[in-house]
Amino acid sequence: MRILKNLFYGTIIGVANIIPGVSGGTMALVLGFYKRLIISIHNISPRTIIIFLKVFTFKKENVEKFKDEVKRIELIFLVTITTGALIAVVVLSELMIYLLNNFHDPTYGFFFGLVLVSVIAPYKIINKKTISCFLVFLIAVMVILAVSFSVSGETLLKEAQIKHEIKMKKANIQTDEIEKENNKFNILKLSYFFLLGAVAISTMILPGVSGSFLLLLMGGYFTILKAITNRNYIILIIFSAGCLVGIAIFSRFLNFLLKRWHNQTMSFLVGLVIGSLWIIWPFKTSAKVGDEIIYLTNRIPNAIGTNEIYTFLTTLLGIGIVAAILIIESKKKFEDS
Repeated sequence: MRILKNLFYGTIIGVANIIPGVSGGTMALVLGFYKRLIISIHNISPRTIIIFLKVFTFKKENVEKFKDEVKRIELIFLVTITTGALIAVVVLSELMIYLLNNFHDPTYGFFFGLVLVSVIAPYKIINKKTISCFLVFLIAVMVILAVSFSVSGETLLKEAQIKHEIKMKKANIQTDEIEKENNKFNILKLSYFFLLGAVAISTMILPGVSGSFLLLLMGGYFTILKAITNRNYIILIIFSAGCLVGIAIFSRFLNFLLKRWHNQTMSFLVGLVIGSLWIIWPFKTSAKVGDEIIYLTNRIPNAIGTNEIYTFLTTLLGIGIVAAILIIESKKKFEDS
């Protein structure tokens, strides 16, 4: 039962990480296992790898050490969460592209509702609300807004137009030549995919900061999604290697902060979650470039239509799901006390 629960939670994190602007770390906070996840990842070390390799000698002492290490790093928890996330990414990547292309506002509305209520979870973990906590909270909000405003609607539109022009020019080139060019992999290109993985996974485990949004800003979002759907294993292996290195380094940094400055770190995370609401606001101005719709800046709907009603309903659904989870978790804590 616990394994199925963790698989489900992992699936939610996987779906969240596909959506630009939505953070898997936020979902981990909402679901109540963020600190456990960071600590478990942090506990994995070179010693862990040595113990896992030695188990294949089948010596009794090595098998016992293996069992102890599995418990120490909570391997079953990590594997089920990771498996759920991978299932979501592989199975639902095409669905999410479809939903974002055809039901942009209701899709973002759902995650807006999830994140809106999710701030309760990290806020309750702050033991003392001090002035320093308030200051780091404000800094976090400003960081997210700075990231959001760093790319204007005009810039996004210009980039989309340039990409469309390049695409149209390529359409006049022979298909075989395009395929040969796309299949060329040099050190610089592979290093870029490695960097994408390292940066994306670091932000994906940071609440409020969307790894997929950062991928979008770095120009690698659709490349990675296409690599998943087209089973481009070279790109995926390099990207995954970057993810492993990124999460190993960043989880240690986060664990250090949580141990040294717990309240301030949690306040910073709350600020990131609050700030992310601006990024995932569902209603945005848009422009069509070729066959693609580009979403630009936030707007307030000037009329109530079917789209607005659906978006409102999906937002309520997101709020309801998080509220239900928080109520269930609080009841469990009350029963255990």
